[in-house]
Amino acid sequence: MSAVADSFGVSVKKGWVRDGILRSLAREPSTLTALASALGVSKSTVNYHLANLLARGAIEIVDTRVGRGGVVSNEYSLKEGSLVILPSADEEEGELTSLEEVFDVETLLWGTASELPEGGRFEVLLYKLFLHLFKISKSEHRTLLEGYGYRAGSMLSQAVKGRNARETLRELTDAMGKREIASGQVVEIRGTRTGVLVLEKCIGSSDHPGYACRFLEGFIRGIVQPKHGAGQRVERLDVDLPACCLAVGRPRHASLDWLKEAVLHHPLKLVGGSSEEEEKEERERSSNVD
Repeated sequence: MSAVADSFGVSVKKGWVRDGILRSLAREPSTLTALASALGVSKSTVNYHLANLLARGAIEIVDTRVGRGGVVSNEYSLKEGSLVILPSADEEEGELTSLEEVFDVETLLWGTASELPEGGRFEVLLYKLFLHLFKISKSEHRTLLEGYGYRAGSMLSQAVKGRNARETLRELTDAMGKREIASGQVVEIRGTRTGVLVLEKCIGSSDHPGYACRFLEGFIRGIVQPKHGAGQRVERLDVDLPACCLAVGRPRHASLDWLKEAVLHHPLKLVGGSSEEEEKEERERSSNVD
């Protein structure tokens, strides 16, 4: 193992969110927004942990920037003297093996399911994956999550009906809502066979795109492509909305910018994030998980 900073480090009791923050800052400085996006939790949850870590002297503010509208953004780093253990190559290989074992156990019966599992089952799967994921290089996280999402989706593709990709997308959106996996709506693009899936509450997460969103992106790809072919691409649209926007089946002549404009001009009904009470409950859950 390689130790970051000196060995007389600050002792910090860590839940998985706090552990993820420390591991991220051990590798490189980061902002509240970037940490929340990477961990797939709300900004208020990350802010809660950052405040505690600052108070205990485990981290420090290394840069402060003032953006448009006078918004202040702090950059945080692990404080000299704090200790975070990063895994060696052999240990990362062991964590990858553990990820496979967790996935296989949690999805054991999904291949024969007649309907999608409840959202709670996805939350349990992701939580158990996270416990090992934070011990693996951050650069691999997106690939791993999308890959496991795709595998989960392909196992459950038979549980979602649809004669074509657009019909499957509508059925999937309805099923995910009923099973409390995600709240979504489909924007059908006129003159094309493309549908844009606009998702809120991706497996309980209100910040987009976070880890849960990456998993769900792979999951949707895994549902659609085995049924209707690899040509049914699933692509993320970078749209200024409190939601994930995934274009399914974009034809080559339709640009992503054109699809973004179509989505922004569509009358969407979005909740727009967590309530104050939900964020308080999330902070309490995060601080109580060791």
